[in-house]
Parts: sequence; structure tokens; C-alpha cells
Amino acid sequence: MLDRKNTDARGVPAQLPQPYLLAGAAAVDLPCMSRTRIVVLVGILGGCHLQAGFDAASRVNGPLHTLMSQASVTRTDGVTNLPTANGGSYTLEAGFGNQTFTVNSVIAVHDVTSTSFTPGAGYLATTLGADLRWSVLRWKGLSPTIAAGPARMVLVDRTTGDRAWATGIRGGAGVQYQLGRIAICGDYYHEVMAFPGGAAKGTSNLSGVTLGLALQP
Repeated sequence: MLDRKNTDARGVPAQLPQPYLLAGAAAVDLPCMSRTRIVVLVGILGGCHLQAGFDAASRVNGPLHTLMSQASVTRTDGVTNLPTANGGSYTLEAGFGNQTFTVNSVIAVHDVTSTSFTPGAGYLATTLGADLRWSVLRWKGLSPTIAAGPARMVLVDRTTGDRAWATGIRGGAGVQYQLGRIAICGDYYHEVMAFPGGAAKGTSNLSGVTLGLALQP
């Protein structure tokens, strides 16, 4: 027997309008979608590798060294500008992977001061690259690492804004001491860059020791 409270005047079972049914279905899906997004976000963060550091020591050989260490003369007023003094070099590496391997992008700025990113005399050299980092083993929190990959360098004339590009490789080896997901790290790196033309035409070598912190998967 039909319940008359749930039927219309013709005795047909009553139904909710379609918009209410769709709204109800969406409400049921929302918690599931939220949980899925949280799981995806946790998975991404769990595989994140982030490393930042500064050069405790660095050296440049080749045409790039000659260019960066020489004085320049301003074309408009003839003022002599001395090369950058007490500049620092900094590296940022970010990527994804697991405890053994990570694939990363790398950006490194060389011999910069507070005025290096503004128009003026001299040059700004920046390395852009990618690498595969391998944690060879883990022993009592210590982990030796090896990293290598292709790289490019952009050399910006701060007076004219002209850019010259070099192609090369960047590699290195280091060690990390793990403190939870944070690691204290030290890397020795070496870059070989070839400029096909411009003020630094030729092959230059850059090397240094970088100290910093890393967030590990």
C-alpha cells in the first residue's frame, strides 16, 4: 500500500526536483574530492626536494674571469668602474623524487652584490640548469650525493641590457647530514660553459664549495 504522504494527487510516488537531486549528489562528492586533493598534496610535498646555499669559496677561469675582473668605463661620462668586490654566489635547487634519486631544476647567480640586479656597469652571470641527484647511501644520518646535468648561462651586460648565452654542463659531489626531513649540506660543484660569441667568447670553468640547507623527500 502506498503512503499517501509520499504520493501526489494521482497516486504517483513523489520525487524531488532534479536540481535538488544534483545538489545532493554534489554534496556527497565534496568530501571525497577534498580527501583526494589532500592525498595528492601530501604526495607532492612528500616527494619535494628543495636545497638552497651560498658559496663559501668559488673560482672562475677563462674568458669569463677576465671579463668579470676587469674595470669598465662608462660610455656617457667616461667614469672608470672597478670590478665587483666582495660579491657572493648563491644556488637554489628544487625538484621531486624519493630518498635515493631526485630530478631538479637549478639556478645559480655568480659574484653578486646588492646592486647587481640594477642597471649599471659590469655584468651579471646566471646559471640555469637541470640535474639528477643521487644519494649514494645513508649511514647514521650522513649521505654522500652526486649530481650532474645540462646547463646554460646567461651573461647580461648591465649597461646595455645585451645578453649572451653559453651552453655547458654542471656537476658536483657532496655530503648531507640528515636531521629529520631537513639536511645540512655541503657540495663541491664544477661548471664548464662555452660562449659562441660576445664579450666572454670561449670556454670558461667555474667551481666552488656551496654550504646550505636541504628539504629532503
